[in-house]
Amino acid sequence: MYSPHGAMPPGWGPNTVVVPAADFEAGRLPGICAVTGAPATANLKRRYASTPQWVGCLFLISWFALIVAYLFTHQASTGRLPVISPIAERVERLRQNGALAFFAGIVGCILAVVSGAVIPGVAGTIAVTILLVAGVAAFIASVVASVMESQTLGIRGRVTKDGFGTRWVQLRGVHPAFAQAVANTRR
Repeated sequence: MYSPHGAMPPGWGPNTVVVPAADFEAGRLPGICAVTGAPATANLKRRYASTPQWVGCLFLISWFALIVAYLFTHQASTGRLPVISPIAERVERLRQNGALAFFAGIVGCILAVVSGAVIPGVAGTIAVTILLVAGVAAFIASVVASVMESQTLGIRGRVTKDGFGTRWVQLRGVHPAFAQAVANTRR
């Protein structure tokens, strides 16, 4: 990467790597843990996506323009990120717990609606309240699990497309050893 007088382009840093999306999707990344820098013992399936920031402003014009721009500019890539087994297991466990909590929230809210229709009077009101509180608590637990998953990994990614149509995955927050291993594979 060329940077005059040590200046870094916005969004770049010593812990940022950019790899072709095809390499990311095919799992052709170095066998170094992206989080710890140790030899990788597992691959963690990750999906990174991005949309240009200007697309969000289109909701002021019309929802149709927003949807059309999103469909034409959204870039996504699903691939495997090399990590050590304990990190892969913790991230997977948090993802599963978050999904279960989200599902429990949906079930709780559906049960609240059903109990409100079936149970009359004060008992019905109490049942609806308890089930709605439980459903909201489950939704909050799913958000907390998602945040914990993100913090456990600590790597943010985005997908871009250059002027030649090549898609790239930018990974920010990777370990310096992983960044060096990626740089060595590009030489």
